[in-house]
Amino acid sequence: MQIQDFSHYLQHLEDNLKRQLQHDLPIKLGNLAVRLFKDNFQKESFFGRAWIEVKRRLNPKTRGAAANRKILTGPTGNLGRSIQATPRHGSVTIHSDLPYASAHNDGTSNAGRSHNVRIPQRQFIGPSPELTDAIQKKIEQEISKALNL
Repeated sequence: MQIQDFSHYLQHLEDNLKRQLQHDLPIKLGNLAVRLFKDNFQKESFFGRAWIEVKRRLNPKTRGAAANRKILTGPTGNLGRSIQATPRHGSVTIHSDLPYASAHNDGTSNAGRSHNVRIPQRQFIGPSPELTDAIQKKIEQEISKALNL
């Protein structure tokens, strides 16, 4: 291989890595995180840490769909579907645009019209070792592809 060819090859690798880090990876990692966070709704937990049970399912008088519906899904499932990724140049933000999402994710003691309803934390978005591991594996895969390893 000639020096000029090698220089061209290195420039190609650099361009490929820059595109991965600044554009492609934030999109892919955002999609991965959204998928993992949405899985929490199906598993009724935050990466294996079970959510606090809801009163409606504990009440023997509750009948029909409400008695069997998963925690935090509501009749519409909007909260789980609201999770989205917003990629930016070299980063990504995972969020929900629903006003009540943070009350459920973080817990609160001043919810409801009278501001005296307590909502226990049922985290569905946030850092976790499982998310970190999945992101690290995805980064390694994508960098290896970019370097043609």
